[in-house]
Amino acid sequence: KKSIGQRIVDELKHYYHGFRLLWIDTKIAARMLWRILHGNTLSRRERRQFLRICADLFRLVPFLVFLVVPFMEFLLPVALKLFPNMLPSTFETKSKKEERLKKELRVKLELAKFLQDTIEEMALKNKAAKG
Repeated sequence: KKSIGQRIVDELKHYYHGFRLLWIDTKIAARMLWRILHGNTLSRRERRQFLRICADLFRLVPFLVFLVVPFMEFLLPVALKLFPNMLPSTFETKSKKEERLKKELRVKLELAKFLQDTIEEMALKNKAAKG
C-alpha cells in the first residue's frame, strides 16, 4: 500500500502527463484544422482523431472547474461516478481504458447477434412466403 505522499505525487504526475498529451493532441488538431481550411481532405483515421481531440477539448471545460475552484477536486471522484465519460481521453488510466473497450466490444457483439437474429427471421418469412 502506498503512502499518502506517494499517492499525491502519483496523482500529480497523472495530471501532468494528461495535460501534456492533451496539449500535443491540440497542436495536432490545429494542424488538421489548418489543412481543412485550406481545402485539403483528411483520411478516415485523421478525421476520427480530429473528432476525438475536439470531444476531449469540450470535455475539458467542466473538468477545469474542478481544478480551478479550491478544494473541489475532492468531489471529482463523485462527479466521475455520476458522469463516467467526463474526463478527456488523455486522462484515462489503462484499467479504465481496457474496461471501456471491453464494454464497447460487448455492445458490438450484442448488436451483431441482434442483426443476425433479425436476418434469420426475415429469411424464414421469405421462405414461408415462397413455400
